[in-house]
Amino acid sequence: MKYHYSRKDGWLGNPCGLVFFKDRYHLFFQLNPDRPRFGPMHWGHIVSEDLISWEEYPVAVSPSDELSCNSGCAIVQDGRIWLFYTSVSHDNNEKICAYSSDDGISFTKSGIEVTAPFEGTVKFRDPFVFRYGKGFRMLAGAGRDGVAKVLQYRSEDLINWEYTGELISDPVFGSVIEAPCIVEADGRWIFIIQSEKHLPTKVLFATGIYDGERFVFDDIKEPFKAVELGSDFYNPVTYVHEDGRVILMGWLFSMKMNSRAISCPREISVSRKGEVCLQPAGELRRRMVKESRFVSYASGRLRVQFEGRTLFDRAYRESPAVSVLEDVGTVEVFLDGGKENISVFIC
Repeated sequence: MKYHYSRKDGWLGNPCGLVFFKDRYHLFFQLNPDRPRFGPMHWGHIVSEDLISWEEYPVAVSPSDELSCNSGCAIVQDGRIWLFYTSVSHDNNEKICAYSSDDGISFTKSGIEVTAPFEGTVKFRDPFVFRYGKGFRMLAGAGRDGVAKVLQYRSEDLINWEYTGELISDPVFGSVIEAPCIVEADGRWIFIIQSEKHLPTKVLFATGIYDGERFVFDDIKEPFKAVELGSDFYNPVTYVHEDGRVILMGWLFSMKMNSRAISCPREISVSRKGEVCLQPAGELRRRMVKESRFVSYASGRLRVQFEGRTLFDRAYRESPAVSVLEDVGTVEVFLDGGKENISVFIC
């Protein structure tokens, strides 16, 4: 693939964290290095100067006294990369632990442990740590008694964490919310979650006001909306540049085709109408095409097709402005300046 990272050996899972450290981007992702299927998760590690061409580094995180090291996030603080991950025990209980590194190559496990504030069987996963004010906040996807939640913690030092309550608690998202994230772009806060249910897709975006304790949605009746409409896009991670630009990368995964890759980097913006928009970042924006043999609009329907198979089909009153990034086996379609995206494996 030209514009996406993929691998032939092992199992490539979703991205876990994206940071800029020692003049290079570091991307971490779920990896089973031993077999080409899901299993005990490790954290793979790749680095890049441009978010397009990637160099593989040694595995960053591996299970020690746990069953699996599942998804989480990365953050740079005081000259170190910190990796917060979901530690899954051999009896399938989940807690949040961390590794850190001062050279960006070798990682050492810390003594950090964050547990769910509830007793009993609880889903508790996918930490997202970010700076807020003079300290830090951590979001965690969770679920209790069939109700999906996003929990929040705060810390002054990344080590000691205090539970501060629920940001979301709603069964409409299923029994658990995964990959929660809050970032600020163009003066608006964006709340990103992955729902257990398709509404109509799993990855959802909302805008609003965040004060470090709670999130007030711009649209109270229908706060979360689908920007990405494709069937093969999951588990996005974000990175905020010093100049305020926000980069998002997700997991391209097709169960039908058993295909996996990391999406192209996308820049998040908010339109004047408050719409979240995603567009390829940097050099990739110039590599998009306006006409693609895989994408067509006719009789009020936009379709993505390959060799007679229809992979996406949706009605539009008018033909949207279409830009397409084509790569080996994948098509990423950006409509009307990125207000809607369609990501699919075509083969």
